[in-house]
Amino acid sequence: MSDITPENVGTNKPTATRFALPDRKFLIWLIVASVLLAAIPFIVGTLSAPAGSSYIGYQFGTDDQMVYSAWMHQAMHGRFLFDNRFTTDPQPSLTIHLYFLLLGWIAKVVGLSLAATLGRLVFSGLFVVLLYRLVLRLGWEPTTTKLAAVFAVFGGGIGFLVWHTFGVAIVKDSVPLVSSLTGGRLPTDVWQPEGFVFPSMLINGLFMVSLCLILVIVQSILDAKESWKPVLPGALSLAVLVNIHSYDVLLVALVMVGFLATAIARRQFSVEWLIRVGVMVCGAIPPAAWFVYVLKSDKVFQARAATDTPSANFQAVLFGYILLMILALTGLALRPTEDEELRKRRFAGVGLAALLLLGLYIAGGAAKSQYMLDSGGWVLSFLVALGATFLLADDNPAVNLLISWALIGTAAIYFPGLFQRKLAEGLSIPWAILAAYGLVALVRKQEGTVRLLVTSLACILLCATSVRWLARDIFQLILRDTSNTSMQTVYLDKDTLAIVEFLNHLKGRHVLIAPDGQQALSFRNHTEEDSAETTPLIPDLNPIMSGITGIYTYAGHWSETPEYPKKRAILDAIFFDSRPTIDQRLSLIKTTGADYIIVLIPESAPIQGLPDLRSLGDVVVAGKKLALVHVR
Repeated sequence: MSDITPENVGTNKPTATRFALPDRKFLIWLIVASVLLAAIPFIVGTLSAPAGSSYIGYQFGTDDQMVYSAWMHQAMHGRFLFDNRFTTDPQPSLTIHLYFLLLGWIAKVVGLSLAATLGRLVFSGLFVVLLYRLVLRLGWEPTTTKLAAVFAVFGGGIGFLVWHTFGVAIVKDSVPLVSSLTGGRLPTDVWQPEGFVFPSMLINGLFMVSLCLILVIVQSILDAKESWKPVLPGALSLAVLVNIHSYDVLLVALVMVGFLATAIARRQFSVEWLIRVGVMVCGAIPPAAWFVYVLKSDKVFQARAATDTPSANFQAVLFGYILLMILALTGLALRPTEDEELRKRRFAGVGLAALLLLGLYIAGGAAKSQYMLDSGGWVLSFLVALGATFLLADDNPAVNLLISWALIGTAAIYFPGLFQRKLAEGLSIPWAILAAYGLVALVRKQEGTVRLLVTSLACILLCATSVRWLARDIFQLILRDTSNTSMQTVYLDKDTLAIVEFLNHLKGRHVLIAPDGQQALSFRNHTEEDSAETTPLIPDLNPIMSGITGIYTYAGHWSETPEYPKKRAILDAIFFDSRPTIDQRLSLIKTTGADYIIVLIPESAPIQGLPDLRSLGDVVVAGKKLALVHVR
């Protein structure tokens, strides 16, 4: 893939990774813009907290964020090996997580939510640097290089056309055509942050540090062609990635199979290169061995690992990336060459890639279960992706890496395993970089005004979804005091903060139960997208308390708690069923092992007819809406 300028047509001249002054200025601008935009929701949430309340620091995936917070809380208190605070089941406490261990140490100084935010912002900035170094390897002219970086950070699909604040189904059919093409599902750029960069910057520092490690690994593999020097940083990055986000290593491995195919296709393969990469891979062995040991030894971890996490139906996936995919495939087809045989091979590769996308789309329409492909279907899609990658191979290894990541990565999300969705990590990155090349290839022969207008329009369309992510965080979630889970609030009120303060001063092991969350009525009526009343009637404080106080909860999290539906039913009987006597409730509480219970004050509760549970023990924190009871 050569520079798209008349003097460079038909050549391939990768530029050095050292930044010239204009590149350095652009890089600084992109870092500042990315980090500041990603910081805005936290700033707004902190400054707009009502009197007496406190911003929790999260508004998307709050229950999952509490899992990370619970690990950080344990690190704050000197633990290196973590356990699961969202269940009372026996467990050996074998979890090691280096990222949240580091954040926990920082949290001792600045607090949990600020430590998590700082980690997210720091690794967002570092990601931009690593991304730009990768893009510079492509040897493209400055405009294409800068567009590639911008698209990779902010690019998305057409989800902005059917935008929803909650859920994954289209309940407000604003654009019927899109709804019919996606099978009534929202495109993934609306709700799956790990597949896109800017949503990851907004939501989760774990995603950003994982993307940074992936970029270090793939660039170390590229550099290992000529030297042993990158082997150590690549091996260390692999080791950390296995520890903190292990599924990403499978994604990297699958992409490297495609990359190997391109090296063979362009006769770039060497035994020395393969040996260096093999030594690099050895860095993954120790943490992988520990992972296997924990999986065999910890039944709670086994239950957590067995949680179904299927990838979205490809009908929704396709329209999460469709604009990027169209431009990328166009650019791959339009690469200049005087070799007619090579031109035909490239067109065949683009055709095969289009066939892959069409086949997955058709399979999505015919799917009968949440796992779209069976093992045979996945192998077929992987082989088609591998064939297209082979045919599209370029003389520049960095280009080949992106081609493999885009095509193999698209097939990888349906790998036959319970953890499919996690394999979408950063899928927009290669498609977005290649899309920039495709856009410039389409407009390069147009006059300047037309080029500017078309490029500006493309930037608006490709980045519109990121704008809507930012607006949702601020206006639909923070300012409405609603997490996207619909079960937690964004602010902790005075009563909740008093309970947190008390629990944080407890010594030893304690177990808590709290009312499970009750959604706003708009969710029951399926009118949440048109309603201003989306704050939960009763927030689910179980995950919140485990996350920010470290206390054990009986039914704390839908995927972290074994037999969660059964345990949540017991909470329902304790808190919301008017029939049990005090002795019967105490018997139910005894089965949970709880010694502390958060109870609702009936006269202040948003639901009428709730039992007064303060008589279950001694009230140790008394509020207007909530009380903390030490169970007898």
